[in-house]
Amino acid sequence: MANHPTLETLEERQVARHLNDLESRLVSEYGRRPGWTDDRVVDTVRVVRGRFADARIHAFLPILVERAARKELDQ
Repeated sequence: MANHPTLETLEERQVARHLNDLESRLVSEYGRRPGWTDDRVVDTVRVVRGRFADARIHAFLPILVERAARKELDQ
């Protein structure tokens, strides 16, 4: 019997991919600004992601993380 990924596993992979893409976009956008480094942007995104660690529904995590991270990065 083949070991097929579950719908939940596929969703987790998709959300993880979206979050990684988001991190890359924000590094490209904010990492070039004076006073910012790529590491600082990555750290900010990871801290924001951590705030949603207990979220029960993951489908909206990328947009929620992006909004919160941009808010912090724009300060």
